Amino acid sequence: MTRSRDRVVETDAENRATTTDEKPGESSSVAWRDLSTKAGADPASSPAADTTVVAEPTVTDRIRSHAGSALTIETDRLTATLVGVPKVSIADLVYSHHRDAVADTGAVHHCAMFDVENTSDERLHWLSRRTTFIGSDGYTYDRAPIALNSAELAPGCHTNHVVIEPRCSARVITPVEQLPQGVDVAKVIHTVALTNAPNQRLTYTL
Repeated sequence: MTRSRDRVVETDAENRATTTDEKPGESSSVAWRDLSTKAGADPASSPAADTTVVAEPTVTDRIRSHAGSALTIETDRLTATLVGVPKVSIADLVYSHHRDAVADTGAVHHCAMFDVENTSDERLHWLSRRTTFIGSDGYTYDRAPIALNSAELAPGCHTNHVVIEPRCSARVITPVEQLPQGVDVAKVIHTVALTNAPNQRLTYTL
C-alpha cells in the first residue's frame, strides 16, 4: 500500500473561520497600513470608477467596505486571516518589465490579502503559488502570472514567499489571474506545507 506524499488536513472555513468585527482604528492583528509606497494617490486617477485602489493609511477599512469582514482560521500551527479580496490597481506595484503585460491584460486585479501568525515553535513557509481561487462561475483560478515588486509595497508586506519565524507574523498579498467579466472570487484555498506533519488546506468561503 502506497502513501500519498501530498496528504493534507482539510480545514473548513465555514466551520473553523471566525468573522472579525473590529471597529475602525482598533485593529491589531490586521494592521495593513498602506500597501503602496505611493501614499495619497489621487482617487480621480483610478483606472475604473468601481475600483478600490489600496493606497491610503485606512486600507483595512477600505478592504472591509469592499469585501466584508475578515475571516480567520486557527490551526495547531498558525492563525491565518483572509483580510479580503478587493480589486486593486497594481500598475504601480509591479516590476518595470511587467508593466507592458499589465497594460495588455488590465491593471485591476482581485488581490487576496492575508495576515498570518506562526503560533508554532518551527519556521513556517507561506508560498503564494499554493493559493488557488474558486470563481463565482465554479471554475478554478490561479494567482496572476505577474510578480509584485515588494519595494513598492509598505514595509512588512510580502508577495511570493515568506519564511515566518516562530511566534511571528507576516502580511502577504497575492494577485488573482484576470477573471472573466462578471465573475467574482467565491472561495480562497491555501495549502500550507508543514515539516514533519501533514499539509494543511485552509478554505475560506466568502
